[in-house]
Amino acid sequence: MNETTYSLEWRGARKSPISYSDIEAALVTGDLHTLYKIHVNGKWLVLRDFLEQQRPMLAPPPARMHTLPQPDTAPFPRSEQHSSPPPPTPHGKAVLPPASLFTASPAGGKTPKPVWFWPAIILSSTVCLLLGVVFVYMSATAPTRSGSPHTTETKSETKLGPPKFKPFSFTGKEIFPSALLSTAGVDWNGDEQSAEDKKTDEDAQIRKREIPIYGDENSWLGVELSELNKGAQVSVEITSDGLMKTAKWQGTVATVGQQGRALIRPKVIWDYQALRKVLQQRPINVIFSASVDGTPLPEATEVFTLRSINDCPLYVSKDKSGKNLTSLSFLFAAYVNENHPQVQEILKEALECHIVDKFDGYLSENPKEVFLQVFSIWNALQRRGIKYSNVAATTPGDRVFSQSVRFLDQSISDHQANCVDGTVLMASVLQKIGIKSYLVIIPGHCFLAFDLTPDSAALPIGLETTMLGKNEITDVKNLGYLPKQEKFKEYDDSYKTFGEAVDTGISTIQANARTLQSQSDVRFRLVSIEDERNFGIQPISFTMDK
Repeated sequence: MNETTYSLEWRGARKSPISYSDIEAALVTGDLHTLYKIHVNGKWLVLRDFLEQQRPMLAPPPARMHTLPQPDTAPFPRSEQHSSPPPPTPHGKAVLPPASLFTASPAGGKTPKPVWFWPAIILSSTVCLLLGVVFVYMSATAPTRSGSPHTTETKSETKLGPPKFKPFSFTGKEIFPSALLSTAGVDWNGDEQSAEDKKTDEDAQIRKREIPIYGDENSWLGVELSELNKGAQVSVEITSDGLMKTAKWQGTVATVGQQGRALIRPKVIWDYQALRKVLQQRPINVIFSASVDGTPLPEATEVFTLRSINDCPLYVSKDKSGKNLTSLSFLFAAYVNENHPQVQEILKEALECHIVDKFDGYLSENPKEVFLQVFSIWNALQRRGIKYSNVAATTPGDRVFSQSVRFLDQSISDHQANCVDGTVLMASVLQKIGIKSYLVIIPGHCFLAFDLTPDSAALPIGLETTMLGKNEITDVKNLGYLPKQEKFKEYDDSYKTFGEAVDTGISTIQANARTLQSQSDVRFRLVSIEDERNFGIQPISFTMDK
């Protein structure tokens, strides 16, 4: 019998066909997670909800007698346990324990009671009676815990303390303009709604121990309230002079978590022009205020660090331990700018090198032509005199790991590029001519990759961009003055370095292929620029401000 197959979707990327057993296996290996969407019976469901429906139906039958019950924590349905049945008894009579445990049988052949039978009955009855009395006493005197699933709403309300709140920020006490600008149009959950005040019947319901969200699920700032009663009327405001308009949310908190908790995330109207001009980090004040049922709570003014537009967050830790990391490395795609005015200048200079006659991406349908187009851009950038510079450090944050990234025009004007700078520079030009490019991120390093054919299922071709500055070759403006022999030598040297950079990139990708594909480690990512554009990560706009 053929197993039913499904289609899965996450951030615009689909996986199909895939069977239920394959889904369970991929969840164990980390290739999938439960927030994927799954297409079942003509509609899309959250995978987490689908699994909750399926796993009870696939649960194993009860264990047979004489077997220990198993905890229901296995990721797959357990197979039925087969234990040997007890041997048949003669003439249907029960098999008795050894006779040495009993007193001698009395006349008449009746089965005697053991000597300890009646004392044991009396003792066990007495113990049960005492335990019952203790249980009744404890139930009558024990305090009711707020938020317990077994307490009534009235009891929960009487045990809650006065409402209070604390500021919430996804990136701790830091604000990254690069993240806010590049994700301005991103809806992190797609069609699914996480905010309680916007959910429909098709959206996943809140689970036990989760904190309900209200307002804008995409907001980076908010207020976490506690000691709230269900049905409380709440008002929240967040403001910071010069960066945003006052963010407001007003409404009814119909669902609360444990200890009456709820997270309010107002829609923030940022001043994106002001954020783009932040070239050095500085402190700013962010003011959080809230009221519950018309009663204002004490206001909180927090000093945040406003980071430079060149600081790109890599990971966010849930606490200061540096563990439980969430990857934000896809934000590197914001520094790839295929629309930057200097991209056209680089392409013009590459054509003047006469390695290729045109840049048509994959239209030639010839991988060798695509390879030469990439080399032509490499050669033109080498003639710009760009050298590798290991300048990437940023001021450490409390919960965020970040790296400094130059914009395309900064790398060209400075004639310097670290591993990320050179990678986003090359990727910007490749994206402009329609060649699919990737940022390969491994611990402590970043380099470029590209596809030789469209919609390739193979691993991309790696290119170690830190080798850009290895050759000293003539500027394209003076190329016409070189003797033919010297000109050919420069091309040969540049192509040799390009080949070495490709070999190095391919070797590194192959060595980390499994981790890159499974995304089991947040420090390893293969960031597709095309996929991130489709998701909503936009390039940070070019500006003449210095």
